[in-house]
Amino acid sequence: MNAIPFRTRGPGLAPPGLEPHEAARQLESLVRETTATGAMRQALLLRLSTLPRDLAQPHHLRLAHEALEPLMAADRARLFVLPTADAVMVWRGPAPALLAASKERLRHLFTDDSRATTAPDRLAVHLGLPEDAATLLAAAIAGSLPPAAAPAPPRDPLDLAALAALEAALVRADLSRFARRRAICTLVPGQGFRLAWEKRLFCLLELAETLAPDRDLKAEPWLFRRLTRTLDRRMMALLTAPDELRLAGPFGVVLNVASILSSDFLRFDAALPARLRGQVVIELRPADILADTAAFLFAREFAQARGYRLLLGGITADLAGVLPPDATGIDLLQLTWDPVLANSENVVRSILPGRLVLGGVDSAEALAWARGQGIALHEGRLARPATARFAAD
Repeated sequence: MNAIPFRTRGPGLAPPGLEPHEAARQLESLVRETTATGAMRQALLLRLSTLPRDLAQPHHLRLAHEALEPLMAADRARLFVLPTADAVMVWRGPAPALLAASKERLRHLFTDDSRATTAPDRLAVHLGLPEDAATLLAAAIAGSLPPAAAPAPPRDPLDLAALAALEAALVRADLSRFARRRAICTLVPGQGFRLAWEKRLFCLLELAETLAPDRDLKAEPWLFRRLTRTLDRRMMALLTAPDELRLAGPFGVVLNVASILSSDFLRFDAALPARLRGQVVIELRPADILADTAAFLFAREFAQARGYRLLLGGITADLAGVLPPDATGIDLLQLTWDPVLANSENVVRSILPGRLVLGGVDSAEALAWARGQGIALHEGRLARPATARFAAD
């Protein structure tokens, strides 16, 4: 459904006829920006997707959207009509009379049919930003994602024969279509997120569905590690393509310890322009560095001597205590957000906040916790620069 062409009242309005998926993306961007900068907004979320099918026909939805018209007089009002049929009106500053008028119109729409909602306030929810960012972000994300596919049937694990066939296919395949970028950002007070570096990786889900649809790539850990070394070689080859290096800014790449000690890495290192020295982050995994400590120590010394920063990803709160940066010589650790962290005041007490990256920053709660801990580096749907888009697995 397209955005309702209300009368334009100012530069903050969403363009009439905005495509629903684009509306969802713009709403997501607005939520991230207001959360990062602390800008205060109000919103009215219409959960029209919860209506019974016979009450969610086009004329019903049109009337519901038209009921929001009083709020279009509010400061910087914008209407987002999402692919789910939900609608979100966002505005700045108090507008109690306009809000009451719109809610009164909505209340009368379905008064003759109790199936619409058992509680009128559940159909039209008044929210505030940034405190209710998670709710609005969930609505935006649901509207920007394609319909969920049916659960995939169980897949067989990799075996040696399947791995050999897959590695042969990887030699012939153009893997650039599976390459993705993730933003690692710093939060600048009052200005939002600024890109620190881009993490480069392959989307394993799409790669598996295309090249090995009947196999679970991660079911056999040791064979999966062998596969990732093959993917490391392909990623390093992609990153050192002339056009890629000419345009590249600071970036990160996930590599195995064995890949750092390979001839492919020497070629990668030799191709790296001088302006990127000290600007590349290599991410390692705990299982890989614990599998061969001597190899890790050698790879660490070599990589850091060449100007690379090392990041240990996949860290939990417990592992942060076992593998602190000072003991491992790693430059950075990446924790993934988990609500249990909110009740663990001393999780990062022994680690300098400047050496931490918080992943999974998809909610206002995660961002608030990171701020409280003094963590400056973030990865997640809420932590993206406003001027760029990044794809993830």
